[in-house]
Amino acid sequence: MKTIVIFIFISIFLFNQAFGQCQIFTYQYQFIPDSTSTENKVSQLMILNINKNQSEFYGLEKMKIDSTLLDRRIRGNNDPRYTQSEYITTYRILKYRNDKTIDHKLTLGVSPYVLKDDREIKWKLESKFAEILGYKVQKATTTFGGRKWIAYFTRDIPFTDGPYKFRGLPGLILKVEDENYQHEFELIGVKNSTENFVYPTSVSLKDLPTIDYKMFKRKFKEYRDNPAADLLGSIPDQVDRNGNMKTGTELWLEISKKEKDKLKKDNNILEIDLLK
Repeated sequence: MKTIVIFIFISIFLFNQAFGQCQIFTYQYQFIPDSTSTENKVSQLMILNINKNQSEFYGLEKMKIDSTLLDRRIRGNNDPRYTQSEYITTYRILKYRNDKTIDHKLTLGVSPYVLKDDREIKWKLESKFAEILGYKVQKATTTFGGRKWIAYFTRDIPFTDGPYKFRGLPGLILKVEDENYQHEFELIGVKNSTENFVYPTSVSLKDLPTIDYKMFKRKFKEYRDNPAADLLGSIPDQVDRNGNMKTGTELWLEISKKEKDKLKKDNNILEIDLLK
């Protein structure tokens, strides 16, 4: 065991020396958001930044939006308006080199949280090998979030990391998909940087309320049942786009219905057990 640990340490040291301080891995994430419309598959680009002490996983589109909003604030412009795709991935996931607990930054309604997720993913290694982007990969399987997953990792990139919350294999996960092919992450690019990545936001994770997984499940259910609850009582009476005067309650009911209808089509989330 001691020999293996020393070997992994040396491998990571040599890899960092060869590729720089920060490694940037780009994944294509394809998923089916609505189980009643399986022909509608969404594709997004996700980034895994790995540096000396931690890794951070996030959606490229959301990062660009946050970068624009931060730049506006720095210039004294607090305009919050922006456009985004319908099924944009908004979470950020931080994994630490010497800590099994993952920081999962998410928003339920308009309320941001940091979920302290300490669940361990247990893998089963398989005697099946393939090749992805020129790397020799090995198959591994696990169960997580109510789904069975198939992953392919390479020992040639000695990071026990991967997309989303997946980690714990003896090498970087290049591809992971559920057995029904409804959620899939696959590596499509590798880049190195001499500077550590800093996510563009004016809000520190340390300033956000933290919740454990048990509390998160309760808040998640409350949000799905009433997604506009945080807005109740905060919307003033106003004239709508058609020139009609509406009370804040009327507008809240319209928003509430719209959000509920939207969630009905978002019924095939990655951690599907949250909906049960």
